[in-house]
Amino acid sequence: MVSEILATKAVEYFAMQLSGGALQKMGADSKDYLQKLVGTIYTKFAGRKEIQEVVHNPEALRLAISKELPNDITFREELETIVAKLSAIEESLSKGGSQQISTGSGANVNAPNNSGNVAGRDQHF
Repeated sequence: MVSEILATKAVEYFAMQLSGGALQKMGADSKDYLQKLVGTIYTKFAGRKEIQEVVHNPEALRLAISKELPNDITFREELETIVAKLSAIEESLSKGGSQQISTGSGANVNAPNNSGNVAGRDQHF
């Protein structure tokens, strides 16, 4: 993947995860990959102002990542793998794929296709 595109997508997902909107947009399937992305970027840029200001200035982090990609092959490969997985999930959702939505009660419901009751829920004894 081209460095600028990889950096742009990585920062987009990273900022979305920090703002809390990633799971709403991409569903529970993306949770592990989003956590890996945040961990990878935090590990690489720990303590740098680009991380602290990403919500207000994502371009600074994008530029920092773009500069690191040619020099750190391991970092690049990790980002490529994670971003590819997140992009595939996002693409699947945009094509009408199902999205797993956590109900917070331990049950996952395929909300777009749920046409009935969830077993064990809303039962009164």
